[in-house]
Order: sequence, then C-alpha cells, then structure tokens
Amino acid sequence: MKNPFCLFGKRVAAPGLAVAAVLVLATQAHAVANPTCASLPNPVYIAGSSAVKPFAAVLAQALAAQATPITLIYSGPGSCIGVGYMTTNPPGKLTGGGTYWDTTLATPAFTGTCTTDDVNGGDTVNIGVSDVYAASCSATLDASVQDFHGPIQTMTFVVPISSTGGSTQGAISAEAAYLIYGFGGVTHPVSPWNDASYIEQRAATSGTQQMVAAYLGVPAAKFKGHGNGSSTLLIGSLATSLNGANAEKAIGILGADGADKNRTSLRELAYQHFNQSCAYLPDSSAMKFDKANTRDGHYPIWGPLHLITPVTSGVPTNANVKTVIDYLTLAVAPSFDLITVEAKGGVVPECAMSVAHTEEKDAAPMKAFSPTHSCACKFDVAAAAIAGASAPACATHTCTAANGTTDAACPTGAKICNYGYCEAK
Repeated sequence: MKNPFCLFGKRVAAPGLAVAAVLVLATQAHAVANPTCASLPNPVYIAGSSAVKPFAAVLAQALAAQATPITLIYSGPGSCIGVGYMTTNPPGKLTGGGTYWDTTLATPAFTGTCTTDDVNGGDTVNIGVSDVYAASCSATLDASVQDFHGPIQTMTFVVPISSTGGSTQGAISAEAAYLIYGFGGVTHPVSPWNDASYIEQRAATSGTQQMVAAYLGVPAAKFKGHGNGSSTLLIGSLATSLNGANAEKAIGILGADGADKNRTSLRELAYQHFNQSCAYLPDSSAMKFDKANTRDGHYPIWGPLHLITPVTSGVPTNANVKTVIDYLTLAVAPSFDLITVEAKGGVVPECAMSVAHTEEKDAAPMKAFSPTHSCACKFDVAAAAIAGASAPACATHTCTAANGTTDAACPTGAKICNYGYCEAK
C-alpha cells in the first residue's frame, strides 16, 4: 500500500549523484542584578540540553505562582555535559552562574544571571537534561539516579532559504548524509554538499549531533564540517552561507524545535533512512507542525528528552525536583496547557505518539505503541492552530470528563475523554 506521507512518492538520489530535491537575555529594570542562585525561592538547577527551554519558560511561571514557589535555574552547555553532571554521586556542580526566568511577564523571559557559589565549587545540579541516552555520551548512570522521559524530540537536516531564493534542495538520503558528515562531502562527493566549509555540524557533546550520529553510524566526534557551539550559532552560519551566495552548498543539523521557529530562513529536508523507499518530513507537509511522520514512525530520527536526577526508591529525592519532573512527564497534569506549549516548541508529548523504541537506546528499532491516556487529538488541535489551519475532525467531539473517564459526549470507538477531547484510550 502506498503511504500517503511519502514525499512525492519518489526515492531520493543515491550518493554521488545530485540529491534532488539568542537565546536573548532580557534584563528587566526591576530585576535584582546578579543575585546568588541559592537566594532565589526554592531553586531547582537544570543543566544540559537546550531543548527544554521553550516549555521550561512557561513551567517556570507556573512554579513561581505556587503557594510554595519554585525557581528554575538553567544552563545549556550541551546534552552530554548534562549527563556528565549525573555520573557522580553526589551530582556535579554548576559554576559560572545560571540564568532564571522573569515570571512577571506574559511570556516569561530570562532576567539575566544569578551567581553560583564558585568559591566552594559551585551549586549542585538537580536535573541533568539530555536529548540522548547516557550511553550515547559514553557515560554510565548508577542506581542513585534515574532517567525520566519527557517529550519526544525530532532531529532534522536543514538548508538555508530566503523569500527570494536560497537552497533548492528538498530531500536527503541516509547514504548521502553518511558521506557528507563522515567524509566532508569531498572524498566521496555528494553534490551539492561537496564543500566541508559549508557543512555545518554542532559538537560531540551536542544531543542533536549524538542522535543524528546514532542513526547514520558516524561517530559524533568524527563529524566533518564547520563546528558550532549552539543551535543559534549554526543557524547564523547557514545565514552567512545564504548571504554569501553559497546556499546551495550549505547544510546543517538542527532539532525540529529550532527548525520550526525559523521556517522563513530554513527548509527541513525530507529524509530517507536506510532501507526506506521514500523520503519523509517530520510533519505531514512543509506547511504543518503536526509531527505526523515522527509520531507514526515514518520519520525515524527522534527520541525522548531525558531528565536525569537522584532518586530514592525510584522517586526524585528532592521534592521540588519531583514537581518539575511530574509536570514535564505529564505524570501530573499541570495547571497550564503543557501540550500546546510542547506543540509550539516543536516537541511531541509521549501521549501523542503511536510508536516507541524497542530498547532503551538511541536509534533502536520501533514498535507499535498505545499510551495509557492518549492526547493525539489535543496535540493535533494545537498543531493545526499553529499552522493557522482548520481544526482536525477529532475536534468535533469535545468532552469535560477527567482523563481516563468515559464521557457521554464521546462517540463509540472514541469514548474516553482526555484533555478535553474524545480518544479511543
């Protein structure tokens, strides 16, 4: 049966042939200049991946408004560094300061930095966040910590575009990507990406690079091309290629959260994995934000956000940390619309997925998956709103019962009311 999501229903060209197809720190006038991090109300230190930023900002506002407020303090040095904080007992310490959110704003923004206790070695990290499993970072976690899974992240290949031109490429195969990032596009030329000066990579400590590496079979530390210390810098490098009339040669790797926010200057490439017959975008089309092909397994480069923290009998030892992780994993329904926040952030809650990995490792094979309480309709509604599209058919039936409770408004076959919409489970 021909898959309706297959890009044009065509294969991507083989290697050797043309492949067709700041963070801004907002300092508010009323903010205290560089307070000590420990002096902020109930600080929880989160360090590692940058993917947590979009929904952590909204979460920070909700946590600050609680009867017992919690302050999120954040640092984003990279996924593997986040894992590294959790490979010692007690966990590693954050030095050089952290950033925290101004929760008085309608859209929370960073106020600036707070000062860590560097004289005494820094402030202990509470949650190490990573885009990949610890093993991908060549690290081992002992029984004193646990890896809790947050929303699903998708990693993409992107090229620079503008309203008047840019790259004409629309797709890439795994074989071509292997040669581009494994050999710099030079030893085994892959047109038009045959100049390593315009092949943009991140770094071996980046979760984006580690995940792409796991799928391509190229060690993250061996990637070819120009290195970038952050997603923001990589986007800037692609923009430089565009302005320098080298857009056709340029390519980069980026999380879908960053790609989605920059669709006027970047194009995601449809990706054809090894042994696939077609190339797929993460979404059902370039105009959507539904992550349909990620959610059903046609687009393969994805994995959960990893929230690693010390535990006692499987429960986060720090009560404030437990509150944060319960929200980010949807173990407890937050007081705000986290699913919509995640859709806007380019990530997918596990409850909207229909596939899962068969093993606890990156790039593991996939299997069918049915969440305990599906939020597929809720996510589809949120994604349609982002695209300015009409609501999906499932939105016809809204309901008011609590999650997992039958609602009289729900039709047969979708009788359970989850997050305001009728689901089969």
